[in-house]
Amino acid sequence: MTGDLFDRWAFLSAKRRDLLDRSWAGVFRQHLLTRLPVEKLAPLFRTDDGRPSNDLHVALGVLILQQMFDLTDAQVVESAAFNMAWHFAFGFDRAAFCHA
Repeated sequence: MTGDLFDRWAFLSAKRRDLLDRSWAGVFRQHLLTRLPVEKLAPLFRTDDGRPSNDLHVALGVLILQQMFDLTDAQVVESAAFNMAWHFAFGFDRAAFCHA
């Protein structure tokens, strides 16, 4: 996972951005997401099928958040689709709110 040239979350006020940074979503994004053991799953996938993606980070992260918040599968789908904190935690940009 690499950094972005521009802040995808610049559309938020400074107060709202600070709230996200200090929330569970900020901690997850800054300290956990890039440390998930995706290398243990990677050998199960083809290496000749396109460039590497963040999909394994998201898949493992979603499972962790599901357990952390004790959510049903339907609640996880709804959170991943519509919850701004989840989008922030995974580094999705604004376009994720408009396209799915």
